[in-house]
Amino acid sequence: MHKFLNYFIWILIFLTVSIMSVICQKKSYGIVNQSVINLKTTASFTSEMVTQALMGTPVSVLETVHGWSNLTTPDGYKAWTTEESIIKMSHEEYCAWISAPKVIVITYFTVLRSQPSENAGIVSDLVLGDIVRNLGRVGNYFKVLLLDRRIAYLRKSCATPFEQWVAGRCPTAKNIISVAKHFLGFPYLWGGTSIKGIDCSGFTKTCFFLCGVILRRDASQQVQTGENIDISKDFKNLQPADLLFFGSIKEGKEHVTHVAIYLGNGEFIHSSGMFRISSFELGSKYFDAYNSNRLLRAKRILSRIDNDPGIISIKKHPYYHN
Repeated sequence: MHKFLNYFIWILIFLTVSIMSVICQKKSYGIVNQSVINLKTTASFTSEMVTQALMGTPVSVLETVHGWSNLTTPDGYKAWTTEESIIKMSHEEYCAWISAPKVIVITYFTVLRSQPSENAGIVSDLVLGDIVRNLGRVGNYFKVLLLDRRIAYLRKSCATPFEQWVAGRCPTAKNIISVAKHFLGFPYLWGGTSIKGIDCSGFTKTCFFLCGVILRRDASQQVQTGENIDISKDFKNLQPADLLFFGSIKEGKEHVTHVAIYLGNGEFIHSSGMFRISSFELGSKYFDAYNSNRLLRAKRILSRIDNDPGIISIKKHPYYHN
C-alpha cells in the first residue's frame, strides 16, 4: 500500500512539473509592468544593475528561477529582473497586446490616476517613453489598461497615441541633438536608461530611441555598429549626431568605456557625472582634456538605420510588431 502511494505521489509530481513546464514554455513573451525596472547580472538583489527597461517594453522570457526572470530586451541585452516586474504572456496574448492601441508618455514624469481628475488617487508613476494600452478618451484624459488589468487615467497632454508617435519619428541629426540637450543637468546612473538616471551608452541609446531607433545597449556594443569615420584630420570628417567612443588601448586592443554624441564644431554631449557639453577645442570653456586624450573611434549611425543588425527602427523592429 505504501509503495503504491509513493508511486502515485511521484506520478502526480511528474505530471505537475510537466504541466508547469508546458505553461512556462508558452509564457515565453513578456511586457514590462512598472514605470522603470532594473535588470541585474544575476538573479539577486545584490548583483550589479546593468540596464533598465521602461513600462510597455516587449521582452523575451528565457527562464524563471526562484522569483527571477531572465530576459532579452529589444536591444538584444540579456539580464535578470524580479518576476513581478513583467507580465508573462503566450504568443497569442503578446500579439494581441502588440496589436492593441497604445499611448506613449512624452513628458519627463507624470502619474496615472484612479479617476479622470487631478484630485484622484495615484495608481502609478510614469516616465518619458513608457507605453500603456489605450482604451479611449475621457475628457482631458486617456483611459488606459495596465498589464495587471487595472484601469487608470493619464492626462492627454502627457502622452500621444503610440502608432502616431512611431510614424512621426524622424531620426535626423537635428532631432537627435535636440532630444539630447533636453537631458542637460540630469544625473548619471550606472546601468540607467531612463529619465530617472542614465549612463553614457544609456544616454545615446535613449536619444536614438526617442527618435525612433533602437541601438545596442553598451558602448562596447554600439562601437561595433554603424559606419566607421576617419578622425585623423582634426574632426573634419565628423557630422552632428555621430557617436564618439573613448577608452584606452592595451596590448594593441581597444577598450571602449565611454560614448558621446557629436554636436559639431568640436563639441560633444555626454553623460559623465551628469549630462554635459564638452569640447576638444583647447580655448573653449567646455574644453575636456581628459576625454580629448582618449578618443578612439567615431561611428555614423544615421547612414546605417535598418541596414545594420544593431541599428533598427522601431517601425521595423520585430519586438514591436506581429
